[in-house]
Amino acid sequence: MKKLLATGLLLFLAGCQNNEQAGTIEQQEKDPVQTDRVIDHNGQVENLELLHQFLKDTDENKQTSLEMTRYTIEGAPIYWKVEFEEGQYNIVVDNREDNFGSKNIENYKCDKLSKDVTGSLTDYNFESCEGGYEINLLSVISE
Repeated sequence: MKKLLATGLLLFLAGCQNNEQAGTIEQQEKDPVQTDRVIDHNGQVENLELLHQFLKDTDENKQTSLEMTRYTIEGAPIYWKVEFEEGQYNIVVDNREDNFGSKNIENYKCDKLSKDVTGSLTDYNFESCEGGYEINLLSVISE
């Protein structure tokens, strides 16, 4: 009887340990640490060094790409992928998870990426885009 009780207790404790580990894995899947893309949480920017490397590569006319996630005020992610090749920027913006957006994937081609500094704010904008668009890639507040 004592052996049965001890075995049951061990199985219970092992089950609790597995649930704790599963919760940790679920949390990691829900909120993964992303170091391969620029993350913009309404002005709080992570991995900005990736943007700086992208800008350096484009200045040197190297083929390169940049991935970014910008979050809306409501917290929905909008995914960006920018590829630079032969002097042109190919931009893909995926806003399918934005409940207030158009819920589609948009494609743009632009010839120029400018850096505009106004006081402590730096805007990175695509210019000379097909259709006459100007597109804001990112706005960064200097510290």
